[in-house]
Amino acid sequence: MEHKINKIFKDKIEPLKQYKFLVAVSGGVDSMVLANLFVQNNLNFSIAHCNFDLRAEESNSDQEFILSWSRKNKINCYASKFNTKVFCEKSKVGIQEGARNLRYNWFNDLRVIHNFDYIVTAHHLDDQLETYLINSMRGSGLKGLLGIPERANNLFRPLLEVLKDEILVYAEINNIDFREDSSNSKNDYYRNIIRNSIIPEFKKFDDNVMLKFKTTVNNLISTKIFADAIIKETRDKFFDDDNNMIKVKIDELLNLEPLEFYIHHLFIDYNFNFKEVIKIFNSDSGKFIISETHKLTKNKNLLIITRND
Repeated sequence: MEHKINKIFKDKIEPLKQYKFLVAVSGGVDSMVLANLFVQNNLNFSIAHCNFDLRAEESNSDQEFILSWSRKNKINCYASKFNTKVFCEKSKVGIQEGARNLRYNWFNDLRVIHNFDYIVTAHHLDDQLETYLINSMRGSGLKGLLGIPERANNLFRPLLEVLKDEILVYAEINNIDFREDSSNSKNDYYRNIIRNSIIPEFKKFDDNVMLKFKTTVNNLISTKIFADAIIKETRDKFFDDDNNMIKVKIDELLNLEPLEFYIHHLFIDYNFNFKEVIKIFNSDSGKFIISETHKLTKNKNLLIITRND
């Protein structure tokens, strides 16, 4: 009988199998299972490995392991070593955020230079739950609660419906070699605390917690589709696109309920904070706010949106 992971992967990859992929491979069990699935299905792909130089010889050994696997399987491999600590100090960001920025910036450079259609990562259902919990504690909206999308722009994550435990079993059954990242067992980061301490307690309390969470995500996706349709309908009704400016009547916006939800979603594409937009409702004519991309000016009962010069 075909293994569940094989079936899920084939179903996800079928509509895209003619494309060229760049597969992110760390050397851990998740990405090594993903890389082997690409080999088994004879797909057109290369792999990319980031050496963040954070674990001394362990990081270099991970890189050598990936290079050896690539040679054995005759797969093109891109590997890059980053001075992550220096980058994070200069950028004034934490190690995890800095490593993520380095990783995806480099992946996107490779994608453009070598004409890859998709960057593929091995995120799975447990990662999805971790992201959901982190975003919940940050007071995230609906988009944040959805966590990691399966496909977004040029990113593709075919294993999002797969449990970590299923990946481990699959690797054992298929004799897939992988490396253990010692930093994953340390609770130095928020995500690691959730992964190592919180989620295991959930699983002790309820054996089916992960499958129930999957149902929750599917319900949230349906809710977002519905909400997006309502927001589009509202924007089309109230936003008057007049040449190079958009005009919106304040009194029409004030009739929307819940107001903050509507204002957030109606103005997010222009990079405005909904609290600042609501505040300008009662300001004098001529008052304006500026985002990274647009300017919002009050003119009597109108809000006028223009692009920044």
